[in-house]
Order: sequence, then C-alpha cells, then structure tokens
Amino acid sequence: VGLADPLALTQAVAAYQGCHFIGMPECEVILAQCVVYFARAPKSIEVYRAYGNVKECLRRHTGPLPPVPMHLRNAPTRLMKNLGYGKGYKYNPMYKEPVEQDYLPEELKGTDFFKERRT
Repeated sequence: VGLADPLALTQAVAAYQGCHFIGMPECEVILAQCVVYFARAPKSIEVYRAYGNVKECLRRHTGPLPPVPMHLRNAPTRLMKNLGYGKGYKYNPMYKEPVEQDYLPEELKGTDFFKERRT
C-alpha cells in the first residue's frame, strides 16, 4: 500500500493490537476489516523503489562512503561542537516556511532516489 495510503500502517498496527488484547475467535472481525481495508486501498511501490535505488547507489559506490554533512552531525560533546558538528543546522519545526537545507553529502547532491533509475 505504501505512500498511496499512509494510514494503512496504522490500520495494521491497530488490528494487531486489537487481536492481541481481544484474542480469538472474537478478533476475527478485526482481521477481516484489516484485510478488506488493505484490499481496497490504493497501492504504491514508490518507497520500495526509492529504497532500492539507495541500496543500489551504495552497492555501486567505490571507495569510502561520502561523509555525513557537518550540519547534520550530532554534537553531544564540546569537542564535536568546536569541530563544527551541527553548525548551521535548521530544525524544520522552528520555521514557518519550508527550510532550504542540504541533506545529502556533496558527492550525492542533486541525486533523486525517487526517480526511476536505469541500469
């Protein structure tokens, strides 16, 4: 189902919990409802493809992997903070407008893992 219906995962977890607490045979209706929900839900494999593209990119990469950008690195120590870890990071919830910020290493800038890759 994926991104075509992001609430499908909530349905599945709720069905699991309902069955766990209620038990069989009473929870059969919960299971049936979940099955029907998934059967009727729109389907998307966008996340599978994007994640597959990420894994393929990593498999094809030669040499050491590119470093995590400095502004994305956690700085739990004073030394890391002094080295520039986390400097310039923009915490999205603190902004009203969309944040312009790079999340990929320099070597991967412009890569869109959601686009179909050709082999």
